[in-house]
Amino acid sequence: MYWLAMLTMLIDHVGLVFFPTDPAWRIAGRLAFPIYAYALYMGYTRTRNMRSYMLRLLGLALISQVPYMLAFDVHRPNVIWTLMTSLLALAAAASRMKHWVAVTGLYVLTALFMELSQMDYGAYGLLLVLIYRYTRSYMMIAAHFVLNVVYDMVHHANIQHFSLLSSILIVCFATEESGFYRRVPRWLWRSFYPAHLAVIALIRIWP
Repeated sequence: MYWLAMLTMLIDHVGLVFFPTDPAWRIAGRLAFPIYAYALYMGYTRTRNMRSYMLRLLGLALISQVPYMLAFDVHRPNVIWTLMTSLLALAAAASRMKHWVAVTGLYVLTALFMELSQMDYGAYGLLLVLIYRYTRSYMMIAAHFVLNVVYDMVHHANIQHFSLLSSILIVCFATEESGFYRRVPRWLWRSFYPAHLAVIALIRIWP
């Protein structure tokens, strides 16, 4: 699954930059973010040092920002900021807030902040992480489906429905026995996002 996340993200970004009129690239790319969001949640549940985990994400977000802007010709925060903010919300809700009203308020404020700051995926990213945090099995698939329907209604992006396949794969195959948790080498998993963006940016701006 981790290899699938990297491969489909690469396909998505290559298509976005070099083949923007061909939807097949973007359709394949819809599988990537849900797997990254689920991996973030699993990291949240398994990490022994939350501070170190957050600092690693912060470092990746900072390193990736310039390649991200050059690759896609945009001026907004990259998706690592989305994942890091989602992790911060999860950690804050778990450690400091016990009442469901306070937790809900925290998540709403976080989602608004992500939307106003124009983070990649924005509130959708946080909500998908929360789906993986609070639902299991077929409820996870149903919640993801509803999220995609709402996202499509707001942004007129029916292509996002293809991302549901990732949640189906997670429900069916995300077990210890399946090998889902057999990570790719850590250096590759952590460096792939900024590295592939840098390569795309260089190809795009090369005279």
